[in-house]
Amino acid sequence: MVNIPCKLKNGAQTVYFKAGGQWCYLRTPSSFHLDNPPIPCVIQCHGNRGYVKNGEADWLVEKQKQLFLDFLNQHGFAVSGSHATGNHWGRPSAVTANAMLFDSLAQHPSINQGKIGFMGGGLGGAVIWNTVTGPLLGKVNAVVLQQATLSYESVIRNRKFKGPLLRAYGIPASTSDETAIQTLSYNDPIRRTQILAKEYPGKAIDLLPKVLFVHGDEDENMLYLENPIALSKILDRWGADYSLHTFKGIGHATYDLGETAARPIVTFFSNAFKA
Repeated sequence: MVNIPCKLKNGAQTVYFKAGGQWCYLRTPSSFHLDNPPIPCVIQCHGNRGYVKNGEADWLVEKQKQLFLDFLNQHGFAVSGSHATGNHWGRPSAVTANAMLFDSLAQHPSINQGKIGFMGGGLGGAVIWNTVTGPLLGKVNAVVLQQATLSYESVIRNRKFKGPLLRAYGIPASTSDETAIQTLSYNDPIRRTQILAKEYPGKAIDLLPKVLFVHGDEDENMLYLENPIALSKILDRWGADYSLHTFKGIGHATYDLGETAARPIVTFFSNAFKA
């Protein structure tokens, strides 16, 4: 099942491989050495129009995005990512692809199985949350949800991205709001969290990763109150470990903040993986 080249070399490198039928990448930091202990890894889940193909990924070539991965590499983290079926909006096929990438990384001798986290923004946030509350429930220690899609109901009712969301699930864009919300109910990150909280009271710490929300409070695409705040309230009642890093006066543009946004992300993963 391990498709990652087992014979990695020392130092910085980027390798491409397939997991779950999807192109993936793994990039190691310059400090990487085969004789050292296994290193932590962060899986980046791309957003709208993001991609991974053989030899290229948007997060490795677009400077605004690359800065975040460079910053993680500079602090000793490997970084990875999957194409995850493209503009997926957290659909099950993308969840499966991400889970299979996680499993491939976890089996590699140079990656610390207990220190694999996820980070992602926009629809990448949806696939992260549906992965860690689905096939990887109880297996992931830390995730960053950056300007993330966390409420499909909010997306549908606010109309701006209703069409792309529904098309990702094979649902006609003309479907009524109520029918669309009901149809996507179990895949809606917030709704599935409510179900888990009811089903497993008092078990949040055992089942969920530590969570960092990174969001602008004026986000015009993924509304602040209806996405990170709404999910954080459920997590709070359930007893989960989460924190909010809110950028006042910022819209759906936290990538533009560069190190100002990257630094708290690296600090979060460093602290989460200390134990």
